[in-house]
Amino acid sequence: MSFGNYLKDKIILILMNGIGVFLLSLYLFAVGNNSVTLSLIAVTWGIIFLIWIVVNYVERKRYFDKIDALMEGLDQPYLMQEFMDHSWRLEDQLYREILRRSNRAVVERIYQLENEQQDYREFIEGWIHEVKLPITGIRLACHNQEQDNSRRIERYLTELDNDVEQALFYARSDQVYKDYIIKETELEAVILNVLKKNKYLMIQNQMSAKVECDRITVFSDGKWLEFILGQILLNAMKYKNENGGMILFHAETIHSGIKLTVRDNGMGIPEGDKARIFEKGFTGSNGRNRGKSTGIGLYLCQKLCNKLGLEISAQSLEGEFTEIILLFPKHSFLSKLKD
Repeated sequence: MSFGNYLKDKIILILMNGIGVFLLSLYLFAVGNNSVTLSLIAVTWGIIFLIWIVVNYVERKRYFDKIDALMEGLDQPYLMQEFMDHSWRLEDQLYREILRRSNRAVVERIYQLENEQQDYREFIEGWIHEVKLPITGIRLACHNQEQDNSRRIERYLTELDNDVEQALFYARSDQVYKDYIIKETELEAVILNVLKKNKYLMIQNQMSAKVECDRITVFSDGKWLEFILGQILLNAMKYKNENGGMILFHAETIHSGIKLTVRDNGMGIPEGDKARIFEKGFTGSNGRNRGKSTGIGLYLCQKLCNKLGLEISAQSLEGEFTEIILLFPKHSFLSKLKD
């Protein structure tokens, strides 16, 4: 609150005091007082009023500055009125009561939306688990017969399973902490599971893979890490070259932790799209041209990496390659337990 704005707010009070001094001076002059007396009264009135203005401004500024600091320090600013200091001013008391009633309605609405969201999330998770059962049954049936179309059905099932799994992880992405176990995980085993799951898609897309991990381990959740790497692999297959391609998984130990680089030799990312590839719903020019992208995969990867304490970034040269880099930071406490 600036002093100029404060004076604008008090302009009526200032005008009323000015009119009061003027009318008082007219009356005193009419009853025979001289100009010296009138000037002394006017100056005294002005000094007292100016002192009151300054003191009131300092007091109010301190009061509102304290409220601003309180808001910045609260995780839930809409509960601010519960922590505000009591004021003797009726105006402040009325405003505080209005805030309390308004925020109570907001809190009730938030709880209602959270409950609705929780119900929806539970429904989605339950539906996905139900859908996975017939997928597994069909896959087993395909394995037990030698017909030529079994591999094609298996490929379609893999695509469907990936889509269903993406929906499941999306539903759980805001509550990762309820469904993960951080433990020492061998990167090569996780990568091989991802490749095995998507082998028919890789055969269809004429994609080969190379794994260079040298038995490196990280502290993470294997299930969530498999999903992240699976989304990266699916992206590499979507944007491969017409004649197939190769994807390389290379892990190395660096000073700040473990660096996993997933590199493909596909279409690459146009320069204008690089800054937005992790945005929700962004498909880029390649995705629009091919019509295969939803813009959810890399968005989910970044969201889950943030939840798991990992860093994710991308490098690319259009027409040459794309690299997705995962950085697993060192956890000194867990490392000591390992030793």
